[in-house]
Amino acid sequence: MKKTVLAVLISNAFIVPAWANTETQTAELEAVTVTGDRQGMKIQTNVVTMHEMDESTETDLRGLLEKEPAIDFGGGNGTSQFLTIRGMGQNSVDIKVDNAYSDSQMLYHQGRFIIDPALLKSVSVQKGAGSASAGIGATNGAIIAKTVDGLDLLKGLDKNWGVRLNGGYSSNDGHTYGASVFGKAGNFDGLFSYSRNDENDYKPGKGYSNYNGGNTVPYSALDKRSYLAKLGATFGDHRFVLSRMQDQHRGVRTVREEFTAFGDDNPRLTVARQAPAYRETTLENNNFEWTANHLGFVDKLTANAYLMKNKRYSADDSGNGYAGNVAGPTETTITTKGTNVGLDSRIGGHTLLKYGVNYRHQEIEPHTFFLSNLSNPKKIDSGVYVEAINDIGDFTLTTGLRYDHFNLKAMDGKSASDGRFNPSFGLIWQPLDTLSFSASHNYASRSPRLYDALMSHGRRGITSIAEDTKAERARSTEIGFNYNNGAFAANGSYFWQTINDAVAGPQRRHDADGTVISGQGEIVNAGYIKNRGYELGASYRTGGLITKIGVAHSKPRIYDTHPENLLSANPEFAVQIGRTWTASVAYRFDKPDLEIGWQNRTVEKGQGSVLVRELGTTVVERKGYNVNDIFANWKPLGKDTLNVNFAINNIFNKFYYPHSQRADTLPGVGRDFRLAVNYKF
Repeated sequence: MKKTVLAVLISNAFIVPAWANTETQTAELEAVTVTGDRQGMKIQTNVVTMHEMDESTETDLRGLLEKEPAIDFGGGNGTSQFLTIRGMGQNSVDIKVDNAYSDSQMLYHQGRFIIDPALLKSVSVQKGAGSASAGIGATNGAIIAKTVDGLDLLKGLDKNWGVRLNGGYSSNDGHTYGASVFGKAGNFDGLFSYSRNDENDYKPGKGYSNYNGGNTVPYSALDKRSYLAKLGATFGDHRFVLSRMQDQHRGVRTVREEFTAFGDDNPRLTVARQAPAYRETTLENNNFEWTANHLGFVDKLTANAYLMKNKRYSADDSGNGYAGNVAGPTETTITTKGTNVGLDSRIGGHTLLKYGVNYRHQEIEPHTFFLSNLSNPKKIDSGVYVEAINDIGDFTLTTGLRYDHFNLKAMDGKSASDGRFNPSFGLIWQPLDTLSFSASHNYASRSPRLYDALMSHGRRGITSIAEDTKAERARSTEIGFNYNNGAFAANGSYFWQTINDAVAGPQRRHDADGTVISGQGEIVNAGYIKNRGYELGASYRTGGLITKIGVAHSKPRIYDTHPENLLSANPEFAVQIGRTWTASVAYRFDKPDLEIGWQNRTVEKGQGSVLVRELGTTVVERKGYNVNDIFANWKPLGKDTLNVNFAINNIFNKFYYPHSQRADTLPGVGRDFRLAVNYKF
């Protein structure tokens, strides 16, 4: 029994967090093992499967991960949202889609992440610094998304083709619809999926009033359109998959998407200064994946090559100083090309050896250059790793070593490069079949970010890079436990982390009056970051009843040692989020096949600035809040092919501001009645 559990622990550190769905954990953990996501002792928490997404009314990652207390999403819609994991912001976390990802951003006033859950097979979370096999830049965690394919949707059907239809309604305020066709013939399988989510300006909770006296957030409406096309081929132990995915958001957006437009009481963010215009934000990913088993010494191979493009189209940027005040249409593109190769080999009966390479090339193409001596900013990241996972009686020991190197060329042609060796260590002790203890100590590095794509044209000054700039390097230690006897489960962890050589880009975009500060700035190492915190969770199941509770708290702090005080407390770096509690109770009846439940998210007040030089001089306090939802899932056919889902989110119409963005900018969504139906046949 212990050996079976240890095989799962190799990929998850703890068996499964107490707030995970234990009904679907077995299938998902098998999928994780198959796809090669084992990463030493790191925790892969709250795996949201396609089964769970089918039973939900949620249409974005914020809703899907609401039960995870260590993750926080900001208010607003689409790229207005900022994301934090353990209080660390989007500049040091990633969203990986089929192992393709970029760390560049359009503008520091908007979020980097858009993905439609309707296209996904699973979503999982990794926290803290990753082990050697975690990939490029794994200093503060990642959200791992895997797109669905035809074989996934054929499960549960007794034929070789099928159709899936879905639709939904939200009273606050939108509707969704989509369709998928899929099938297989001989060695080949395919899928085409389309999804649309058309959302109007949303209403926050009671008491909100916008600058016009209305009750909706101006310029928050988005028309979200997504599609996924996949072709797969399986020949014995080899599988090949070619896919193209596109997520696109269309709408009238403000210049600074993390803020709405305000009245004259906020002169920096009036409608005139926010200059709303029609824009399209698009994420495209073309991916080729090859997986294979039983290749002699190599037991398993997972490889992919991808071409990802992030695009921003604007119909008019005449009122947008960040974009250079260009009248008429503009288009800015971030192109990322990458490849990953991971190999697994069994040595003897007790050792798994993991090794591989990662490569990524990023290039920014601004809509124009205003100076003749500028060129497209570029960055190359490459890495190699080896990791050994050893079964020794009641212990599982992981040791790994990773080497990462970057070469960055700034907009003025000046470049910098650096390489880092990053070791990782992990240990799991399982004295009982139901109980395990774990510890990990990992190093990971992250290269400097390219300067914001929207401002790489030169009109607002030139951003270069200091020749001796190094990659940030995280050192993270984590200890934890897991208990699971089938009915009752509990787990917890405590972590502490230091990130040396924290990188800063030029922060002085304008003076206090809004006048642009031109000239030249440099990307440099400017200080260090510390973070520490804990997570606890528990669940109990009996019959159709399951109850869960979780809590997470972290305390990130940024120490600015540069004489010009270049580091920032902006939310893309880190945010002091209040201690967060999640709880839920659900019951599933046999006849009818119906589950009803309640969930709560309580965030205590957050106090203190993450920037140490502000401590003691600035009182920073974020108000706490408490949000309650109820939900139901009904399977009229008694099986998973037809789901009717209902929810009331924010039942009491609470007005609140999420903590992962600046205070008092974009409030959370108010009361929302939701209905969603999906049918596969």
